[in-house]
Amino acid sequence: MPILKIFTNLPKSKIPPDFVNKILPVLSRTVKKPEHLFICMVSSDCYLTFGGNSTAPNAVATLESIGNFGVEENKLIAKEVTEFIEKELGIAKDHFLMSFYDKRGRDIAKGGVTRFPAT
Repeated sequence: MPILKIFTNLPKSKIPPDFVNKILPVLSRTVKKPEHLFICMVSSDCYLTFGGNSTAPNAVATLESIGNFGVEENKLIAKEVTEFIEKELGIAKDHFLMSFYDKRGRDIAKGGVTRFPAT
């Protein structure tokens, strides 16, 4: 179950209501997992600064997945997600940071149980 969490200093009013659904095809294509498996959340109105500039639109994101990450995979995911964030939210590429977390099956539970074999 891949999870994208975005934290931004943008006000909620600047986040399109359908943003979390519109990013799913980008995530599905780049992470190579079906859209229905993804969870995406956006936390707006965060106190956030890049290089001491807290007034410019900024965002940080974490992407967690069981597998499908690697040097070349992460380059593609970062490029496409960053471009989408810039287009949809108006956050400049140099004001968006993304971290990748390659999880093991035992690290994620749904419905109170781990749903994947431990690796």
